[in-house]
Amino acid sequence: MKTMRAAQLKEPGKALELVEVPIPRPGKGEILLKVKAAGICSSDLHYQDGRSQVTKLPITLGHEVAGEVVECGEEVSGLTPGDRVCIFYLVTCGSCMACCTGNDNYCSEAKMLGKNIDGGFAEYLVIPARNAFAFPESIPFAQAALLTDAVATPFHAFNRAGIKTGDSVLIIGIGGLGIHAVQIAKIMGAGKVIAMDLSQEKLELALKVGATAALNPQKDHVEKRIKELTGNGVDLAIELIGLPVTIRQAIDCTGLGGRTVIVGICPEEISLNPYYDLLLNERTILGSADQSRIDFPTIIELAAQGRLDLSHSVTHQLPLDQVNRGLEMLKSKEENLVRLVVTFP
Repeated sequence: MKTMRAAQLKEPGKALELVEVPIPRPGKGEILLKVKAAGICSSDLHYQDGRSQVTKLPITLGHEVAGEVVECGEEVSGLTPGDRVCIFYLVTCGSCMACCTGNDNYCSEAKMLGKNIDGGFAEYLVIPARNAFAFPESIPFAQAALLTDAVATPFHAFNRAGIKTGDSVLIIGIGGLGIHAVQIAKIMGAGKVIAMDLSQEKLELALKVGATAALNPQKDHVEKRIKELTGNGVDLAIELIGLPVTIRQAIDCTGLGGRTVIVGICPEEISLNPYYDLLLNERTILGSADQSRIDFPTIIELAAQGRLDLSHSVTHQLPLDQVNRGLEMLKSKEENLVRLVVTFP
């Protein structure tokens, strides 16, 4: 039996272990993927440290995956060996009302790569063919891996928010998701895009890719500056960090009729006054989880056309045997880190 290397979580709070496991075989409707790139996300760090729970142990982490099709199972059409594909990371039933209406992330049977089923920190991966989306050679594998979460997640959030032409937008957290949120907001017609982060380097990068203003809460009076920039408050705030203080800031910075979209994972409670925070100014607070399969053709096309610039997105590439170093770099918030990607030969 042929084997492959995989980086597995065996116990929360412990480093991932590099192990040899059998190469899986594709069944009906599935493909075998030779993994070429797998992004390291904050979610992987949360699974490792136990802040978020995986549903099985041991488990191979990694949900931002791109690679090359090497084998197709029975009844697979539209894909052939050699195709370059990136992966929608939720394996769903494909037949329920949610799946049939483009809301795959609502599927009650959804299983997430690297959380519920083995993910992409491995040399090979079996995945349903319906989860694979072809992309052109003009997009490097490392960048294509980021499309599956770091791009698709903010894209989905803006769709949830119903962003409109001319909207003023506040983006809190200019990391792997935020740097793409800046660009997506501009593509979707935002008039003003205000980036907020503690890192001056990330704020400068946000300005470089299209933000119209940048705020550092350690140096700027955020709410005052927001009112100076917008006259009222932003039309839309997107929170990508997952802290009570930043969620509170997002709500407070919206104006009349403003919308706040919470994307960052925050298990803590926050205080909310329905009258002052919602009713009086007709504000809306939304949650946005993951993305849908229907988002993928659009974001791939945006990247292929160059309208979505991913050249600044991958700041570090590491081999599989250094995945724990990558997780430590993410945990320590190493300067100038946007996205780490595990790459394979």
